[in-house]
Amino acid sequence: MSTTSAAERRATQRSRTFWKGTVLFPGGLRSTECTVRNFTTKGARLDCGGVNDLPDHFQLKIPQKGETFDCAVIWRRLPDIGVAFVEAAAASADSLVDKLKTLEQQNRRLMRRLNEQSSD
Repeated sequence: MSTTSAAERRATQRSRTFWKGTVLFPGGLRSTECTVRNFTTKGARLDCGGVNDLPDHFQLKIPQKGETFDCAVIWRRLPDIGVAFVEAAAASADSLVDKLKTLEQQNRRLMRRLNEQSSD
C-alpha cells in the first residue's frame, strides 16, 4: 500500500509534530514517555521506543497542548503505534460547560456581595 492511499483513508490530515508525550497506563500505576510524531483531532502516531507492552486503551498526556486524551490503539508497527482518540470529548465538553455555568453563577454572587458591601 502506498503512502498516498493511506493518507486518503484518513478523515483529517495529520500534522507532523515532535512533541513529548506521556502514556498513562490504566489505574495510574505506570507511565512511559513517548514522542508524538504526528497529530490530528482524531488521533496520533506515537514513537514509544522499545516499549512493546502498551495496553490497547490508555491516556496520552501532551504538555504542549495542555491536554490529556483517551486513546485506543489502532495499529502497532514498533517502535510506532497509531491511536484514535476515544470520543469522550463530547462528555468532557458537556462537563466543561457545566463547570463554566457554575463559575458564572459564583461570579454573579460574588459581584452582588461586593456591590452590597460598597453601598453600605
